[in-house]
Amino acid sequence: MTRAIITGVAGFIGSHLSEELLKRDYTVIGIDNFDHWYDPDTKYKNLEHSLAHHSFELIKDDIRTINFSSLFEEGDTVFHLAARPGVQDSWGNGFLDNVEINIYGTQRIFEAGLETNVRRVAFASSSSIYGSTAKDEGRQIQPISPYGVSKAACEQLATVYHERGLSLVPLRYFTVYGPRQRPDMAMNRLFRASLPGSYRFPLRGDGTQSREFTFVNDVVEATIRAGFHLDISSLEAFDIGGGISASLNDVIQMIQEITGSQPRIDNFPLPPGDPQVTMASTQNTKEALEWQASTSLIDGLHSQYLSLRDNLVPSA
Repeated sequence: MTRAIITGVAGFIGSHLSEELLKRDYTVIGIDNFDHWYDPDTKYKNLEHSLAHHSFELIKDDIRTINFSSLFEEGDTVFHLAARPGVQDSWGNGFLDNVEINIYGTQRIFEAGLETNVRRVAFASSSSIYGSTAKDEGRQIQPISPYGVSKAACEQLATVYHERGLSLVPLRYFTVYGPRQRPDMAMNRLFRASLPGSYRFPLRGDGTQSREFTFVNDVVEATIRAGFHLDISSLEAFDIGGGISASLNDVIQMIQEITGSQPRIDNFPLPPGDPQVTMASTQNTKEALEWQASTSLIDGLHSQYLSLRDNLVPSA
């Protein structure tokens, strides 16, 4: 059976990717360090279905220290999703984790992948590398946050290792949402602010800032295609966007309609590092991966709500 290695397997996207690959009869080796950036118990719950599968193996370790060279085998496909996320957490001393986890950890995976002759490394980049330019045809790599800088550095490392013969696919994810979304992300927090309790959503700016929202199942399908089905010789990055551009105010209105309750909101100034608009350019993604997102925003939000409704304990 074909082996797939997933770093960050217990996270939001990684756990969904693991489940889907197991359904398709791949052998999955998942790596996660279960750090306390958010509740490790939540991450273990994310893996409930994978852990029950006979073709899944979990390795609890850190990408900064694990011996990848002894783990990787020739022909493996590596899905590198482990990272320290969060634009606002990357300022100040938070950038140290971006350097150690995002940049150094990625370099170690590329190095071991080259040494062991893995088939391919498909890795999570981010729309944050575009900064404020991800809204038109003049987009360029011009991050406006330390987190964006760390992801841009990973893509530069990919260029270096591709020149040495490693097959690499950078995937620039655009605002992923859906069941198991990280607790710090906007949709999760807005649902919490709509459910009974005292939690309030911190709205930064006036809510007119818009994002290209991408449902997690669509992201997983694009990721699998990039890892296994793409026939490539050149290095090409792909925007993975949902084809849905909406403002945060639009999302707030949809969540109110879904829950029947108006989210409790506190207003704050727009922080540095947050662009006003992000919009994916997916023509090359559609052509090369034969993929485009198929989940509407309202359907995706409803799916996320159903997953939270019975499991989320509202703040008291």
